[in-house]
Amino acid sequence: MISDDPKATLPHREPFLWVTRLMERREDGLQGVVETDVLREDKVFEGHFPGNPIFPGVLQVEAAAQACLWVLKGVLPAGTTPSLGLFVSIENFKFRKPIVPPLTVKIAVEELKAKVGLRQWEATLTSDLGKHSSGTLWLHLEEEKR
Repeated sequence: MISDDPKATLPHREPFLWVTRLMERREDGLQGVVETDVLREDKVFEGHFPGNPIFPGVLQVEAAAQACLWVLKGVLPAGTTPSLGLFVSIENFKFRKPIVPPLTVKIAVEELKAKVGLRQWEATLTSDLGKHSSGTLWLHLEEEKR
């Protein structure tokens, strides 16, 4: 494990922080693996769905985006302001198997291409139960604004 402190890199905070540990990161920041612990106690399960908790697809995509930003930036030095990454597009995201808590989910991400402040990433969410979801998304990073 490289880091278990996403707050050192990401601008997100509870209750909207959906990544737990940075497990692997290629030196150039273009590929890596992040884990998230989906817990039955998470507030989202009070409404999705009571008595039959399923981690929402929209939050799977959000967790993937947070994983991309964490892998890209790595672990920032203390006192560094985290970058804001904004969705531009979500492409071909498929949901194959529900994520039911409690479950540790691995989010493998890889940058596919970058152009003029935009970065396209591929993400795959898996667990010991197999593949849950995968797809591509585009992010715009605040420091890359023109």
